[in-house]
Amino acid sequence: MEIRNAAFDHGNPFDWGRASEDYAKYRDIYPKAFYEKLAELSLGIKGQIALDIGTGTSVIPRNMYGYGADWTGVDLSENQMRTRTS
Repeated sequence: MEIRNAAFDHGNPFDWGRASEDYAKYRDIYPKAFYEKLAELSLGIKGQIALDIGTGTSVIPRNMYGYGADWTGVDLSENQMRTRTS
């Protein structure tokens, strides 16, 4: 699936895969309090099955994993799904 917008880059298709490395490196921007609040609201906790649509490099599932949910992430960009930081 190609993502195009005439207002950006002359309408050329945007490839998130080309930005995956930088995205993985700089996109993990949420503070620990964000994840704690999700868990406090009973989101992403033990006993739940969670789906992250448009997961990118899986920032949220990676940071919420310790709260116990069984996470699945999906994304249109194969490179986004393959690119992870530790």
